[in-house]
Amino acid sequence: MKQLPPLGVRDGYWKGIEREIDKALREWLYAPLLRVMEEPHPEYRNAAGSALLAAVQDGAVWYEEGHFRGHFNARISADIRALGGIYHTRSKSWSLPPEDVPADIRVAQARADARYDALRRGFIKTLDNLNIDSIDALQKIRAKYKAKYKGAIEWMDGDFQKAVKAIVIPPQLTSAQRDELADEWGQNLDLYIKNWAAENIIKLRQQVQGAAFDGARPESLISLIQQNYGVSKRKAEFLARQETSLLLSKFHETRYAQIGVKRYKWSTSHDERVRSDHQHLNGNIYNFDSPPVTCLRTGARNNPGEDFGCRCVAIGIVE
Repeated sequence: MKQLPPLGVRDGYWKGIEREIDKALREWLYAPLLRVMEEPHPEYRNAAGSALLAAVQDGAVWYEEGHFRGHFNARISADIRALGGIYHTRSKSWSLPPEDVPADIRVAQARADARYDALRRGFIKTLDNLNIDSIDALQKIRAKYKAKYKGAIEWMDGDFQKAVKAIVIPPQLTSAQRDELADEWGQNLDLYIKNWAAENIIKLRQQVQGAAFDGARPESLISLIQQNYGVSKRKAEFLARQETSLLLSKFHETRYAQIGVKRYKWSTSHDERVRSDHQHLNGNIYNFDSPPVTCLRTGARNNPGEDFGCRCVAIGIVE
């Protein structure tokens, strides 16, 4: 019995695809939101240089229900204290009766509120006008997407050829087979991206709408969009790697079958991230057509790389 070299998921298989997914989401979702953020709005500055007034104008500090809230520094705090404000440690706010709030502060607050409301309405309108179906077109109109899929498949097959050349020369993948694999890979990713984008838009809209009731200011809304973009970048990486892992698992199973390899040894990534259900599979031998249970809770059966986020590999057994 001879073991073939392990064939795992190379970063190069999926990194280019990850970048394309990220770029597609940026162009389709975050670029329109960025345009809302960049829409010009009047800037009001006071010649006297009041730190409090400047902070209210910028939205860093706001006055509501008898309290100044937001981000205070020594100068801002001194200005509020000079007006008779009282600091409350528990709420981290300054209280001041409405009648003691200067007129210019009230005007600045009204303008900041208008800016915040315009930003919030702009985000919601943009999200409402996004066409989920267009994300399919965004993926499919670009030939480079398919080129990246085909390039990765050729790389996978090249690695496979090197791994088995000592025992057999497997049949070459035809151009039609590469096209079929690339199309299936792309369609699966399109579907996952579309489903995630639809769910994310609903969630993001709810967050933007809900921010109005949580006392959020313009900077908080902008931060919300930025945080969501960070989530989308991580999702792009996960989708690219997960779908590549699934494709690679099926690809190897098919290619091994072509050269008569029906069994494999399960090998984990040998680090602390290996889930316990997979750890006990390490080193055991299984048939490709009869995978082991990879989740004791659900009873799900998978070959290496097929389970959610699985980084394990199948080491082909030559008998």
